[in-house]
Amino acid sequence: MKQIFVVAAVALLLSTCSPTPSQTVQPEANVLELEVQGMSFIGPDTIGSGWTTIRVLNSGGMTHHALVYRLPDGITAEMVDEQVVRPIQMSLTAAIAGDNEKAAQIAATMPEWVSKLTWLGGPGMMSDGVTGEATMYLEPGNYLVECYVKTNGVQHNFNPEPGKLGMVFPLTVVAEEGGMAEPDANVTLTMTNSGYEISDGAFVPGENSVRVRFEEQRLYNNFVGHDAHVFRIEEDTDVEAAARWPDFFPIDGQQTPAPAKFVGGIHDMPQGTTGYFKLNLKPGDYGITAEIPDAKEKGFFKRFSVKGG
Repeated sequence: MKQIFVVAAVALLLSTCSPTPSQTVQPEANVLELEVQGMSFIGPDTIGSGWTTIRVLNSGGMTHHALVYRLPDGITAEMVDEQVVRPIQMSLTAAIAGDNEKAAQIAATMPEWVSKLTWLGGPGMMSDGVTGEATMYLEPGNYLVECYVKTNGVQHNFNPEPGKLGMVFPLTVVAEEGGMAEPDANVTLTMTNSGYEISDGAFVPGENSVRVRFEEQRLYNNFVGHDAHVFRIEEDTDVEAAARWPDFFPIDGQQTPAPAKFVGGIHDMPQGTTGYFKLNLKPGDYGITAEIPDAKEKGFFKRFSVKGG
């Protein structure tokens, strides 16, 4: 009897420790979760390399985004703040005051290394209460997560106190891989120089995973490229204004409050790359727009509907 009991106990132990044929072992998620607090991103500053999810909980009271970009060797967050963020803010302030000549002169002082910054996605525009999530393949290196939406003529990445960063979050991607598999998707959005195409799948109520293929890419105003920001279209939404709003360069571009509820998206990535973003959608109408000049005229506006489930 004792022998039977021991055999049964061992069998029970093995059954609880070993997966059954119907179980699948999922790779550990490589997720960096940040929260917006005031004008700061708060959260861990280190993540594994490979497929990496950046998730931002926006409870900051206004619209934000979270551009992710890699820094060239030898460039620090403090250098970006002093040599890029502050001059852009000074140029913006001059433009608001009507001194376009001074604004142009300041904008022309950008350091040469700005052209070596590499945009690598990150969560797109998200209104207050929205959680933005984007997944990209990140190589080891030093990165920044940044929001430069404007409020009252001041960029969110700008802190007037010397030596203090605004919404500029230094991130280290370490050599050790995070072990995350490439995500699945129920929608594929393809970008070319001619605009957007929903090349596979369809949006559904609830959670959506969107694969974004950057088949072609180009720079506008030497700064921004093709990306995707999704907003909800209500009966009173000014669709034209919402489609134009992500364009940073006009004085009123990216000025809060936004003209629509933005529910997520993904920032620009290099040509030939693929990124992913998640959306939680209610039935209704939506628009996808880009952070480029004249997005709609260039083919970077796509309207779609989500039918009730």
